[in-house]
Amino acid sequence: MQGIIDETNNRPEKTLITWDGTKYTLLTGQTIEKIIPFPAAGKLFHNGEEIRSEHIVQAGDVYEFIPEGTLLGLRWELQVYPEGSKAIVKVKRHPVGRFKLQEDIPMVQSLNLEELTTWQDRPEEEEMPSKDTLYQQLAEKGVIHGLLPDIWEKILAAEDGTDLVVAESTPPVQTQHAQLIDYIGKPLNDKQQKDGKIDYFACKLRVCRKDELLAKKIPGKEGIPGKNIFGQPIPVEQLRDFSFKLKKNIYISEDGLELRASCDGIPVRLGTYDYLVENVYIAKDIDLSTGSIDFPGDVVVVGDVYEGLHVYSGGKIQIGGSVSGAELKAEAGLQIIKNIIASKITIGEKHVFRSQFYQDLLEINEELGLCLAQVERLKQASSQTPVGPLLKVVLEKNFPKLPKKVENIAKLVVTKDPEIISEELKVAVETLKHFLVGAGPLSLKDLIYIKNALKIIEHFLAITENVIPSNVLCDTSYIQNSELNCAGDFNCSKGVYNSNIRVQGNTKVAGVFRGGELYCGGNIYIRELGGSVISPTTVRTDKDSKIKIDYCHANVIFHIGKQLLRIDESVQQLEIYREKGILKMEKLKWDVSSQLV
Repeated sequence: MQGIIDETNNRPEKTLITWDGTKYTLLTGQTIEKIIPFPAAGKLFHNGEEIRSEHIVQAGDVYEFIPEGTLLGLRWELQVYPEGSKAIVKVKRHPVGRFKLQEDIPMVQSLNLEELTTWQDRPEEEEMPSKDTLYQQLAEKGVIHGLLPDIWEKILAAEDGTDLVVAESTPPVQTQHAQLIDYIGKPLNDKQQKDGKIDYFACKLRVCRKDELLAKKIPGKEGIPGKNIFGQPIPVEQLRDFSFKLKKNIYISEDGLELRASCDGIPVRLGTYDYLVENVYIAKDIDLSTGSIDFPGDVVVVGDVYEGLHVYSGGKIQIGGSVSGAELKAEAGLQIIKNIIASKITIGEKHVFRSQFYQDLLEINEELGLCLAQVERLKQASSQTPVGPLLKVVLEKNFPKLPKKVENIAKLVVTKDPEIISEELKVAVETLKHFLVGAGPLSLKDLIYIKNALKIIEHFLAITENVIPSNVLCDTSYIQNSELNCAGDFNCSKGVYNSNIRVQGNTKVAGVFRGGELYCGGNIYIRELGGSVISPTTVRTDKDSKIKIDYCHANVIFHIGKQLLRIDESVQQLEIYREKGILKMEKLKWDVSSQLV
C-alpha cells in the first residue's frame, strides 16, 4: 500500500503538456486512468509504439502526440537543361495548418484526445503562385517549344518533392543511310587485275550460278530535324545513297535493289559498288602446274592444253594455243586457234546426247515398224505358227542389228537426261528390250505389246524437237586423230585428218577432210574430200542435207539417209541434194594430177 501511495505522489497533480514545434509530450496527471487516441488529428505514441486504441495509463507514463498537418502550400523550382533537351519543375509543399492540443488539461479519469484537439490555420506569408507565374518563368528562361499539355493540373496534384517534366525537345528522326549487303567479299586490289582480265588459274575463287544474288541494297530514308525547347532546330545527317553500276555479265532488278549474275562464272567485286561476273582467264598453258579446269562459266586459255588434262566449261572455251591428248567439253561453244591432236572434243554435250538419242530412237521406230509389217505378213501366210518364233526369224534374217540398238537405248533411258525422258518412255523401251533381245521374241504371244510401246515412242518423237542451238559453234583450225561431237555448227579453216566428226548443224571445212568419218545433220561444204586409199573417208548425213564438195577424191562413201553413194573416180564441183524427194548428184571430172586452185 505504501508503494502505491509513493507512485501517485511522483505523478504531477495535473497533466503536463509541452510542444517542441513538431510534437506534443504528455506527462499524465494523477487522476488519468486511461487515454483514448484520435487518429484523424494525429498519431499517439507510447514508448515508441503507436497507440491506436484505448490505453490504460500507468504511473509515470509519458506519451507523444504528433498532430497532422495539411501540405497545401505550393512552391516550385524550375530547372532548364542548358542543351535544351527539357525543363523540369521540382514541386515543394509547405503546411498551411495543423491540429492543436489544448494546454490546460482537466483533471479527469479518461483523457479523450478528440475532445482536446482543435484545428489551427497557418497564416499565409505570401500570395500563392498561379499558372501564369509558371509560364512567365518558362518564357524568361527562353522555353518556347515542347510545353507538355495539362502540366499545371499535374503540378497542382503533385506531392512534395515530385519532379515533373514541363517541356521537352522534339527529338529528330535520324537518317537511315542506304546499306549494302554484299555476298562476294572485299573488292579486289589493282594488282589482282591484269590487262582488264582476271587470272584465276586453278579456279580457286568461289563461283556463282546464273541469276545468283551478288549484292543487295537496303534503301535509306531521309531524316526529320528535331527542335529543342528553345525553338532551335536539331539537325540530322544528310542521306548517303548509292546506285549499282552495270558491268559485265550482271543485271540489276527493276527496283534497282538487287544485283544478280546473268551467267555462270566468278563473281568479282571491283569497287565498293562495282561488281561483274568474270570467266576463267588463264594467262599460261594448262599443264600440271594449273591442273585440269572444271568451271560453270566461260574459260579462256592463252596457251596450250597438254596431254592427260581436261577443260570442262558450262559456257564457252577459247584456246589460244594447241590441244594435244586432252579432253575438252564446252556447252556453249569452242574456239581453238591452233591444232587439235589426239583429243576428245564435245561441244554442247547435253544437246549432243539429245540429238543422238532422238536419231537412235527414230531409227528403232522405223526399223521396228518394217519388222512388224513383215511378221504380220508371215502370220497371215502361216496362221498356225506362233508370232514369237516368226519375230525371231525376221529379226535374225532382216534386222540383225535392231536388238543391239534397243539394248543400247535401254541403257540410256535409265542413266541420262531425266528432263526429257519420262517414266512412260522408260516402260516402252524396257518392253521392247524384253521382247526383242536374246530369247525374248520366243516369249511373245501377241504383237499388241510391241505395238503399244511403239505408239509411246512415236508420241515422244512427235512432241520432242531435235533442237540444234544456233549459238553453239565449234571453230577450229586443224584436227588430227581426234573425236569431235558438236551440237551446233562446225568450222575448220585448214584440215581434218583421220578423225571422227559428228556435227548436228552445218559443216564447213575450208581445207582438206581426209580419212575418218563425218556425220552431219545439216548441210556440208568441204573444199577437198578424201585422198587416200589406205584411209577411207565416209560421210553420213540426213536424207535432206545438201552437200557441196569442190574437189572429191575417189573411194569416198556417202550415206544420204538410207541411200548409199560411192565415188569411184575423182570429181570436182560435186553437189548432192534432194529434189522432189529424189536424190540427185551433179559433178565434173577432175584430173587429180592438176594443181588445186
